[in-house]
Order: sequence, then C-alpha cells, then structure tokens
Amino acid sequence: MRRLIVVPQTHVDRAWKEGADSLGRACATSGGEITGDQLKMMIARGERTLLRLDCDGEPVGWCVCNVEQLPNMRVMFVYELTAPNANFEAYFDELKQMAVSLGCSRVRCAAKPAQERLYRMRCGYKPVYQVLEVEL
Repeated sequence: MRRLIVVPQTHVDRAWKEGADSLGRACATSGGEITGDQLKMMIARGERTLLRLDCDGEPVGWCVCNVEQLPNMRVMFVYELTAPNANFEAYFDELKQMAVSLGCSRVRCAAKPAQERLYRMRCGYKPVYQVLEVEL
C-alpha cells in the first residue's frame, strides 16, 4: 500500500537515518540555494514539512513542501523530491488531497527542463512562469 506520511519535525534526525538524507542530492539541483544540512535544519525548525513516500511500510522516497499564502491564493509548494524508481506520481493524488485539506487551491514546484517534462507528463503540471537570474 502506498501512502504519504507527514514526518513530525521532532523525528527529522531519525528520518535522515532512514534515507531522507538523499534530499541533499535533490538540493544540489538548486544552484547553491540550499544544502541538505540546511534543509534538514529548516525542517527541524518547522519551516518546511517533510513527507515520507511509503510503500508497504518502507520509505521509497521523500518530499519537502510548505504552504504559502499568496495574496490571491493558497499554494502548496514542493521544494524537494527524491524517489528513485518509486513512481512518485502514484503519490500525487494524495499530495493534492493533502493540499486541499490545508486550504490550498494549487500545488506548485520549481524544476529544471528534464524534471519539468516529467512532471508535466506524469502529474499534469503546467507552467506558471519561469524563474531566471543573473549572478552578481
């Protein structure tokens, strides 16, 4: 049975030992925005929520998200996701239900082009806008 499990912030260290440390590799795609250790600290302080992608009682992936209240909508933003060979899209309906239960009307994420194509095909994401930057 597949399900999403919210990991309490008090249990982040345990989750890291169970495999959530793999989120550090997902952070590497942020272009230096955040490291795995910094992400762990943000989760432990309650600034982000850690979700365990569970299959038959075993962790098969990890997701970090947060609810953002924007002026005209409430959005669940997925910051990091790692689920190698675990069919992450099988968890997407439950993630959407969780977002609705938290009052959200949207689920968003940021992705590089290859991830974007995957998220579009498997989960029905569509672009909102593209984030660009110039390093100073």
